[in-house]
Amino acid sequence: MRELVLDAPWIQVAPAVALMVMAAALLYRIDRGNRHIHGGIRALLGVLRAAVLALLVMLLFRPVLRSEERTTTQPALLILQDASRSIGQDAPNWGSALDEWMASLPSAEGEPGARTASYGFGSELFPWAEGDTAMKAPVTDLTSALDALEGQWAGRPVGAVVVATDGRFNRGRDPETVGFRFGAPVHFIRLGDTTLQKDVRIDRLLHNDIAGLGNRFPIEVEIGSQGVTGPARVTLTGPDTRLVETVTLEPGGAPAVTTFLVEAARPGIQRYTVQVADAKGETNLDNNRRVVTVDVIERKKRILLTGTAPHPDRGAWSNALSANANYEVVQFTVADLVGGDLDQGPWDGLLFFGFDPGDRDTRDLFETARENGWPLGLVIDAEADFSTLAGLGIGVDVQPSRAGLTTDPRGSVNPAFPHFQPDAGLETMLAEVPPLVTPFGETTWGAAHTPLLFQRIGGIITDDPLLTVAQTNRGRLMVLLGEGSWRWRQVGYLRTGSHAAFDDLIAKLAQYLTSDPGVDRFRVEAPRLLDEDRRVTFEARVYDATLQPLAGADISLTLRDSAGTSYDYRFSSTPSGGYGLDAGRLPKGTYRWTARTTTAGTDYDRSGTFEIRGIQLELNGRPADHDKLLRMADNAGGQCFGPENLAALTETLSASDRFIPELSLSERLQDLIGLKALLMALVALLGLEWFVRRWSGTY
Repeated sequence: MRELVLDAPWIQVAPAVALMVMAAALLYRIDRGNRHIHGGIRALLGVLRAAVLALLVMLLFRPVLRSEERTTTQPALLILQDASRSIGQDAPNWGSALDEWMASLPSAEGEPGARTASYGFGSELFPWAEGDTAMKAPVTDLTSALDALEGQWAGRPVGAVVVATDGRFNRGRDPETVGFRFGAPVHFIRLGDTTLQKDVRIDRLLHNDIAGLGNRFPIEVEIGSQGVTGPARVTLTGPDTRLVETVTLEPGGAPAVTTFLVEAARPGIQRYTVQVADAKGETNLDNNRRVVTVDVIERKKRILLTGTAPHPDRGAWSNALSANANYEVVQFTVADLVGGDLDQGPWDGLLFFGFDPGDRDTRDLFETARENGWPLGLVIDAEADFSTLAGLGIGVDVQPSRAGLTTDPRGSVNPAFPHFQPDAGLETMLAEVPPLVTPFGETTWGAAHTPLLFQRIGGIITDDPLLTVAQTNRGRLMVLLGEGSWRWRQVGYLRTGSHAAFDDLIAKLAQYLTSDPGVDRFRVEAPRLLDEDRRVTFEARVYDATLQPLAGADISLTLRDSAGTSYDYRFSSTPSGGYGLDAGRLPKGTYRWTARTTTAGTDYDRSGTFEIRGIQLELNGRPADHDKLLRMADNAGGQCFGPENLAALTETLSASDRFIPELSLSERLQDLIGLKALLMALVALLGLEWFVRRWSGTY
């Protein structure tokens, strides 16, 4: 339906148009210069002139063509299939039955089968293709799948949702407490076996992912059971290790816990097998055995935190570093170290808090650390004696305007920082946390310093560094020009509920300080331990001779599994200036990788290993939880159906009025004055009138 709309009522437009028609008529009826023209031709010329003038007058009233479009949208039926191992174990033929049921749905317009979208889920949502009967996902996370599905279908009509699952959800939030936001009923197809069978299983293993060589670390084993009581033997075997413990299984299935103390005798990734003895009459033996993977490192990096007195920044940095299993954090005062505790080194890094170059003991300790070649981090005291700072040879000089005056800058991340990529949430955190306290005056930085954070004064980001790192001929160095970073950790947690951004910053600074400068031209960050449902990703950086990021590098990676099969990959550039590689999900096992690149005619290579460990959450022996599905269906306005009663589900969907196509109207306005066709029509009419007049012997 189309309608012409003018910027004035027709009662005003009609007289103007009539006036133009009258003017054209008078021109060809009264004007003596046109009387020699044949009457029919004069009438034609009058009509042409009248049409042109009428169109021009109409354009003065800003005509708009309004059109209305009607469209219908068929509400969709969303089908969500649990593709976890528990489904594959209890209902191996269900995938084919689901495909047959979907094919049998009535597909006429307004019926549930007219528009269907099917998905599978384990740890995440994925499209469910016809004939895809593999149920091998190691975990079940319905909440994440629903969140993704709701995001995909937001704003689009959904008639109903059908979820086929057994109610055993073992990752993510409890979907019963989260609820559904589709605005449509959610029906459940209850799968799995609810029968309680005799079973002894390993419910949980608690252990460190990383252990130091020669240290002893605990492995806590929690044994669950159903229908089995009495003593059960638990065995742990591994490299040069065989330990046996006996637990007592209580009636009612209360968990029994035992702990093994294992000595880390070999470096590298070590595997330990925990097994509980089979019970008589037990049918599910897959959950009686689990493998523990531990990365045994030869030595943790030892980082010394010091200062002339207790300092809140030191406490915050200590908490951040202590959360990282790769570091051993030691704290002493400067007085203790000058008195002899410095001999407990060597240290992989030494951090000074409240650094005052005017303090004699602090300066002596600093010189000793420089002589030993230990990487240094300096958190500058805002009210320190800076008269001797330039003489330390670190490339920093502070000239205070007046003793005791300070300024309060916040930090802002340098987007061109070359050595590592800070956490994505760091810039947001820095904009919200309190500022640091820094000396007020002129600060000079040497060319070796690379800013990680610039000073933000108010809302203006300046060129003055706040935190820098440097590679000098006497080792690596970090300088933070101010105190108060402990507030960053506290307020960051209040804002986000996590210390992740602050702890990541401190960990990467420590990694930079303690790493070997000789390998920085080519760096590869790779995983060490991964669960089998996680994607394997690598990050790499290539630097030139001045340690500036190098673009356009060609980086290859060869991945070799335990069977000797090789896979070749190429890194691709990332927006941060580095290189990334996503190898996807790989089967569990041990993998070796080698990355190679060539820069300025020099070949570089890095290599390592990682372990993908299996997940046994789906083999915990617990029965299907159909009561949970009934409660969820009731809360979502749906019903529960058994796999043998899919015809009733079809009838329920067909009887629903939620699949009636939705009618939507849209209005489109088109300004006629902008139409090229209208301009061409006017030119054509005027040209035709001119041609006829000339042909008739007049102007």
